[in-house]
Amino acid sequence: MKKILIPVLCLCVGIAGTIVYFNQQKTPPAPITTAPPIEAAPAADPEPPEPVQVATKPAPPAAEPASVPTPAPTTNPTPSNPESEATVAFRKTIDTLLAPQFAGQKQELFDRLRTSGQMDQVIAELQRRAKENPTNANIPTTLGEAMLNKVRQLHESGADVNEVGILAMQADQSFNTALKLDPSNWEAQFVKYSTMVYWPADAKRDNEAAQKLAGLIDQQETMPQNPHFAQTYIALGNQYQKMGKTDFAEATWRIGLNKFPNDPTLQQKLAH
Repeated sequence: MKKILIPVLCLCVGIAGTIVYFNQQKTPPAPITTAPPIEAAPAADPEPPEPVQVATKPAPPAAEPASVPTPAPTTNPTPSNPESEATVAFRKTIDTLLAPQFAGQKQELFDRLRTSGQMDQVIAELQRRAKENPTNANIPTTLGEAMLNKVRQLHESGADVNEVGILAMQADQSFNTALKLDPSNWEAQFVKYSTMVYWPADAKRDNEAAQKLAGLIDQQETMPQNPHFAQTYIALGNQYQKMGKTDFAEATWRIGLNKFPNDPTLQQKLAH
């Protein structure tokens, strides 16, 4: 079992560095005037009707102060609860992770969440959302990436290799779920197949990875230009190199560099 899981660990540790994705006033009661009750003293007067009427007129104001304290409960609303505020902020962070326009900032955000020890909460929240939105392929894709970041955290802390391997396989299953929902999902394809370079050599699996990455490059040609697409050329070249096809690897990196001349990794690949 460990012989299987150790390569899985290597796979996830390697990809963790390549994944690239998402901040009443209590109104004082009005003073109660005691003047009207004092004026009620003339009740001894032979003609009491007028004093009685005077005393009854101020009665409504006396009732008003009783209703003023009612806003008191609103002086302790949710915003004053730090835990609630933190929950709202955390969910906004997850929204950012899932937002397509923030895909290029994903890994930076994952790095912050990992170093702050929040990966378990991230995984739990994404699992909850996946159950609530079972047809959204972006959620299991991001969940798989979160699991790989957790794998990296476990590896750095010296966790048991079996625990790490199980989580890595769960991440791969999450990518499979995303691709069943959306076979053309670029991100799920890239993360899943680019990591195969870290698995032990296997002719069938290696050929599949190369074909999928080559198809992903073709898919990119139909999509808006994105600097991150250079990573696909790097991954495909790495896969060819693993398969012993050095010429194919260099040709792939050269094509990528022609398309993305400022990419430092492609420059370094061809410098050797």
